Amino acid sequence: MAILVPPSGEPFQLHEHLNLLKRLVADVEALVDGRHPSQFALSAAPVLERWTLASRSSPCLAGQFLGHPKIRSGRPGFTSDLWIHAPSHGYARTLSRLYRLGDPATIANGADR
Repeated sequence: MAILVPPSGEPFQLHEHLNLLKRLVADVEALVDGRHPSQFALSAAPVLERWTLASRSSPCLAGQFLGHPKIRSGRPGFTSDLWIHAPSHGYARTLSRLYRLGDPATIANGADR
């Protein structure tokens, strides 16, 4: 899930995103305390039949790192999962940290993306 911040600065469905994240944090904190979902919660949950583990791509940023605490300056690479993308406001927030956005990449013909 990535929250895109438009130039107006008013993200779409921000409260809904925040509520989902708070519920996830509460469930993770319960696991830390050794608590699993109750039988009542499980009985109210949808059933997923014929399930299997899978993966899907998540938004991230690619670029040249400068001043990163764990990656040598000047090295190209990928960030962790992108959560907030606010290029008009000069920043992005990934799962692990805040980034100040420098100049965007350009495509082969020299036009900005």
